[in-house]
Amino acid sequence: MTGRSQTKQAAVTVVFGDHAERLDETFISFRINPFLELHAFILGTELPKRRVPGVAYHLRKPDPSFSHPIRDADFRRWLFIDELDADYALVVDGCDVFCLQPIPEIPELLKGGWLAAATEHPGGRYLEGKVYTGNFLNAGVTFWDVRASRPLREEIVARGRIRFRNCVDDQLALNEVVFARYLDKLTILPCVYNYRAYYRRKVWGWPTTHTFDGVRIYHHDEWRKAREALPVAPHPPLAPLKPDRGPLPRWKQLWRRLLQRCQPHRIR
Repeated sequence: MTGRSQTKQAAVTVVFGDHAERLDETFISFRINPFLELHAFILGTELPKRRVPGVAYHLRKPDPSFSHPIRDADFRRWLFIDELDADYALVVDGCDVFCLQPIPEIPELLKGGWLAAATEHPGGRYLEGKVYTGNFLNAGVTFWDVRASRPLREEIVARGRIRFRNCVDDQLALNEVVFARYLDKLTILPCVYNYRAYYRRKVWGWPTTHTFDGVRIYHHDEWRKAREALPVAPHPPLAPLKPDRGPLPRWKQLWRRLLQRCQPHRIR
């Protein structure tokens, strides 16, 4: 289908094994966006028996050179989009990414870039060679200008073939290549396009949320809780502030500053 801009846009995932039978759980949620065609690439020897209406299935042989099926799926998904007749593509993980409400068309999110993505939690990380970035990208939800980004995507996959570092080192390669060579082609999105917080429970090192209002795409193994919260409001709540009656004396300013400093604001 085409959107208002008359461009062809696709949502794409790559899965294998049991996940190929479960696209009706999360991936089908992107059908809420009428401008997106849904495409699933299946790594294996046969297509799944349970096929979801509205999803185009593509069978591809596994590539053992990636050493692990997760790496095979996660790296090659960024090449498979070249096989589609699409101008723009949204590429998502196959089993834990849920679209809660309609999103803008992909060109609007790219804002002229080749790639758009949201930062991981936490955003500050070291890359290979002890290079620091404060905007470490999460690879589970990425938006692409298909034609323009081809050299970038090919370089990421080529780096992935060089060395096995982890089963999910596609995210490492993505960040290393982007921040070394393609920063001017990157658009960093707000976290609501790749929301990673636990819902109403604390897990060490992870953020917690008490509402899904404003969230567009939830990327978490607790995606069922987001689905149960539907429908969500289009914008997050803006908590009211109790107004001051006038200028505060110095002692009260110091007290307020102390109270504010004691408010939890860092992820621990």
